[in-house]
Amino acid sequence: MRSLKGDVDILGLGNLLQLLSLNGTEGILTVVQGSEKKTIHFGPQGIRLLSSSMRRINKLGKILLRRRTITKEDLDALLKEQKMLGWKLGQIALTSGLVKKQDIEDALREQVEEEIFDLFMWSNATFEFAEGRAPKEDDDNPLAGLTFGTSVTSLVLEAARRADELLVIRRLLDNDQMAIEKFPFDIEADELGSDLEVVESILPLMNGRRTLEEIVDASIYPRFATMRAVYHLLTLGYIKAHDRKGKPIHIAQPSERVRG
Repeated sequence: MRSLKGDVDILGLGNLLQLLSLNGTEGILTVVQGSEKKTIHFGPQGIRLLSSSMRRINKLGKILLRRRTITKEDLDALLKEQKMLGWKLGQIALTSGLVKKQDIEDALREQVEEEIFDLFMWSNATFEFAEGRAPKEDDDNPLAGLTFGTSVTSLVLEAARRADELLVIRRLLDNDQMAIEKFPFDIEADELGSDLEVVESILPLMNGRRTLEEIVDASIYPRFATMRAVYHLLTLGYIKAHDRKGKPIHIAQPSERVRG
């Protein structure tokens, strides 16, 4: 297999990754959607994200914050120092003594994971695979030096699960510009299950002025986890949403809840 190109929607990204994995061929896969592009290297050790034209979807500072490796005050100080020095956030965090090298590497691997999962949400994308070794590591891109070692089968299964769930979520949250507001009554924690931690983090953002897009961008949790938590709150009747025309999108009525 010297080279391969085609339409992602026709072949399916999961099928493509499985094909490349089964053949055991080392090479570089480039996926393009409009003006966006991601480049991935397949090698004996696993998958590496060589480049991504997209704005980082899972920032390092947010990962360290939600892992409780650093505090919000720590992050603010690091970002202030980053602005003055022009260094990368991970480098500043290491030199400050707030984190260890392993903390940074684990967080960066999580970034790689989310970037790859994001590819499965693309539509009308094309791909090209070229057999060969990876280029020399780019010092300006710390993600390129990290290998995502999870098996391709596990990655595809998780990505497919997320894609199916996101289709359901998007039937309700179909407009990123809808404004979201929390109703003024207490939330029953046991109803939220695994989404509880994300919900507790994003609830203060739901003031009726921020849009879904702004909440997702401000959340310290990945895009998918935040979208799922918002959807859960909406279906349980804890929040209300309005589209651009002011039309409410709401399922359960506030009167159906016991106010605290």
